[in-house]
Amino acid sequence: MTDELLFRYITEQADENEKQEVKEWVAVSEEREQELSGMKNSWVLAGLNNEVDPLKKEQAIQRIMDKISALNKKPVRKIIHAKWLKYAAVILLVIGLTSLGYLISNLQFSNSGYTEIIVPKGERSKIILPDGSTVQLNGGSQLKFEPTFQSGKRKVLLEGEAFFDVTHDKTHPFLVETGILEVEVLGTSFNVCSYSDDKTITTYLESGKVKISIAGKEDIFLTPSEALKFEKSTGKVTMRTIDDHCFSDWTKGMLNIKGETIEELAKKLERRFDVEIQFGDSEVQNHTYSGTIQDENLNTVLEALKFASSLNYKQNGKVVTIYSLK
Repeated sequence: MTDELLFRYITEQADENEKQEVKEWVAVSEEREQELSGMKNSWVLAGLNNEVDPLKKEQAIQRIMDKISALNKKPVRKIIHAKWLKYAAVILLVIGLTSLGYLISNLQFSNSGYTEIIVPKGERSKIILPDGSTVQLNGGSQLKFEPTFQSGKRKVLLEGEAFFDVTHDKTHPFLVETGILEVEVLGTSFNVCSYSDDKTITTYLESGKVKISIAGKEDIFLTPSEALKFEKSTGKVTMRTIDDHCFSDWTKGMLNIKGETIEELAKKLERRFDVEIQFGDSEVQNHTYSGTIQDENLNTVLEALKFASSLNYKQNGKVVTIYSLK
């Protein structure tokens, strides 16, 4: 594998045949996969696909090439195959049963007759509702609903973030309540982000049609690719059209960042990896980022931030401190 081909892959310049070649090269080693993912994240967060200072870009390219060269020279630690599969299957079964037990232990029945599902930080969960609709819940989220939708209403209560794929039933609208706004649909796919410690609530419609009700305001109807943002402090509502499906990227193991401060990004990382992020100095909070990166590994994300900015970090258990390089 040549350094030049790996560089083209990282910077999205490789053609389909070259991408396949790299994927086959990566498939034999988990270490290769993680390091290459980290380099792609670094390239994106540094904004090197955009117009930047030529000297800065040249220096960044050289740092990436040095990392590629070092990766290419590393001995391969192969992924477990063939004769170990039966043992892996046993381990997977044990883990699966443990996870199932954990999910059941976090599925509670309240006195009000609602089923409550709690997804802790660092976890994600996919559930099927009584009507066949599916919900993917992000870390730090809670969902409440009637076990059989007995009242004839398909109503759920959400605190956190969820992506809904709702089965069509024109006689029974599907309602999502967040405490401030209500989303009503017949059958559609959409994302709602409503964490109590966030300053905004956002709703993005992927397909179908939804009605959003906010106390004191006229009902708002969204069409596919439209996003609504509600600012809690002012009650201001803004709408925009977004061509891609960036709001549901988190369901695919991706972290979408749109001109966010490091403080806003830190909240997402805390929920995703169940850590506490602290800032060592005030200068850290001046950094902003944009891009879509893989978020399966905390270390690769932190290394990408380190590469993209004049920052460093240290981790002590579940506490991560990010500080400026002075």
